Amino acid sequence: MPRLPHDVAPAAGAPTTGASGAAEQGSDNGNGNGNGNGRPPPGDGTASVGPRELPGPSTRPALVVLGIALVVLLAGGIGAALTSSGSAAPPAAKSLPTARGATITAMPGRQTLAPIVTAGSPPDDILDAVALPKGATVKAGSATDNGIGLYDHSLSFSIGVSEQRVIDFFRAELKAFKWEIVSQGAPPHGAPGYRIVGQHPSSDGYEWEIGVTVASTTFGSGSGGASDTTPFTVRMFAVTDD
Repeated sequence: MPRLPHDVAPAAGAPTTGASGAAEQGSDNGNGNGNGNGRPPPGDGTASVGPRELPGPSTRPALVVLGIALVVLLAGGIGAALTSSGSAAPPAAKSLPTARGATITAMPGRQTLAPIVTAGSPPDDILDAVALPKGATVKAGSATDNGIGLYDHSLSFSIGVSEQRVIDFFRAELKAFKWEIVSQGAPPHGAPGYRIVGQHPSSDGYEWEIGVTVASTTFGSGSGGASDTTPFTVRMFAVTDD
């Protein structure tokens, strides 16, 4: 009958009990393979040995999988940290198409409006929806906090074109950037100039308004003298329920 691996047979010549024990021991003293002292012959490499323990499964594949998982988790954590920190603001556009009927080349307004940007307001989507006429210059020290509501700031400019061209520019550009024109005409309370007011929803949950008041053009003295100059003011306001 076949034996299990751990059922090892006793070595030849080992003493046994029972009636046959003496005969077996006697055979070791004769011409048998024994050495006459009841001990097994010296090992010649053919002696029976117990079963050798098989090697266990390799841990290398598990370590590789663990390493890949750690890399994925680390990369995800870094990406989430960068996203949540808000430090990577979208880059400002360097150019934009000029709307039909604007008559003046448009330029992105975000960078120019920086003096009135505070604590993330106006939000990026609103700043990206503001175009300014190329050639307009900011009046030094004109950034003003009007102190009304959640946000109400204004900034003044001047440009060397006529009043009507500035009005035409903002009419066309505000419509092109999906501002709803809610008012246009003479400013209230008899103030001089012409005002256009537009409204635009934002990702911050508020409606935002932009008001552009264009003053009368100051005409130059002719060739070689001062050029025509038109002042205008951009005012931005967060609409709240208050």
